[in-house]
Amino acid sequence: MFRKGFISLVICLLLLVSFLSTAFSQEKVTLTLWCHVLILHKEGFEAVAQEFYKTHPNIEIKVEPQSDIATKWKAAIAARRAPDMFTPRAEDMLEAVLTKSIEPLPEDVLSVKDLKSKFWPEYYLQAPFDKAYAVGIPDPPGDAGLVVNVDLLKKAGLPIPAQFKSMTELLRYAQKLTKKDDKGNLIQAGLSCREYNNQVFLWDFIGEQGGHFYNNETGLFDYSIPEAKKALQFFYDLHYKYGVDSIKLPDTYNALSQGVAAMGFMWGEYVEFAKRVYPNMNFSFVLKPSFVEGRMPIFSHVDTWNLAVWSGSPHKKEAFEFMKFLATPKAQEIFMKINPGMPPLIELSKPRYFADPKQKYLAAFLKFLPKMTFWGPFGNDSIIKDTLYRIMDGVEHNTMSIDEGLSEMTKKSNEALNTFRTKYPDAPKPVIKYPY
Repeated sequence: MFRKGFISLVICLLLLVSFLSTAFSQEKVTLTLWCHVLILHKEGFEAVAQEFYKTHPNIEIKVEPQSDIATKWKAAIAARRAPDMFTPRAEDMLEAVLTKSIEPLPEDVLSVKDLKSKFWPEYYLQAPFDKAYAVGIPDPPGDAGLVVNVDLLKKAGLPIPAQFKSMTELLRYAQKLTKKDDKGNLIQAGLSCREYNNQVFLWDFIGEQGGHFYNNETGLFDYSIPEAKKALQFFYDLHYKYGVDSIKLPDTYNALSQGVAAMGFMWGEYVEFAKRVYPNMNFSFVLKPSFVEGRMPIFSHVDTWNLAVWSGSPHKKEAFEFMKFLATPKAQEIFMKINPGMPPLIELSKPRYFADPKQKYLAAFLKFLPKMTFWGPFGNDSIIKDTLYRIMDGVEHNTMSIDEGLSEMTKKSNEALNTFRTKYPDAPKPVIKYPY
């Protein structure tokens, strides 16, 4: 009996030694992750990485925020010096796949079946292939609504609604919040409308009227339609008809942070971001109305942020382990508490996850999620969107007329499409599902 027990003990000790030897002999790997310079992204990834490290002590994640990340990761890949993981925007996903810059995810990390069934549609539509290539992170759509200065609205005696019911109500608020000096110069914009995301609002406003700015049959853009003219006219009129914004004031980001704009078309995470960098400011968020009263507004998510693995990474196995964790509800919830936004996972888009004070301002948006629109993928959205924003800004500065602006939008957008399709002839052409 003693002999058998002794032999069993020896075997157990040998197994334990073997296990510990294997565990401690695992080579420690450090993965570099490039993310958008926004501090909420940096801290979100770091929090997820910290939790991941508890079960993967041999894998360390080094998070490195990058300004102008879209340009930097492309340059880094061309130089074969890219990080193990990086965050392409939805606008860049199609090109990243076509150039084989990012590695397709193994089925056990994220399958196309799970991507289609467990994630919101835009996370598949941005790169519609037979493999999954990235995992999204929580992010509020850039066209969700308006950032409002709570103190300025209270001072004007205006309640803060969850959503503006109509453009008429929005303009009424804007006019009441506009201030001028004794000489008639605008010193406080009631509604600032000069921000990088405004071209997405333009697309939505066109679509809400029933206009189709991209023709599915021809595969080309066309902004000569009356709905596009009405939408662009609205942004012009905010300056010259309603007088609630002025090109003499800073752009929306700076106008809000300097307290010279009471409201602005702005990305939703600005509310949480501002708490870090402008702690004395008090902001909230109001969902936008439809351009056409009585119709459900269009919300789109063409600017998702995703994490992908560089195809040249020497540590793909370890990177895939992190990607697998990032795709879980646990990891997404950790990220969402730091970077308030709409989670990629459908199961987390429920009211109980938005009871947190940081998330609460987006709770009214939940009912619109099942009908989200995805404009694209056009392949080089960044060029098209940059072009649209510059043209909108030119119209607002009166360097071109509205008709000239629409003509230029059509020309430049189609030139960008042609350049992309010539370079990538096998790229799929988008088919837009217009709600109206």
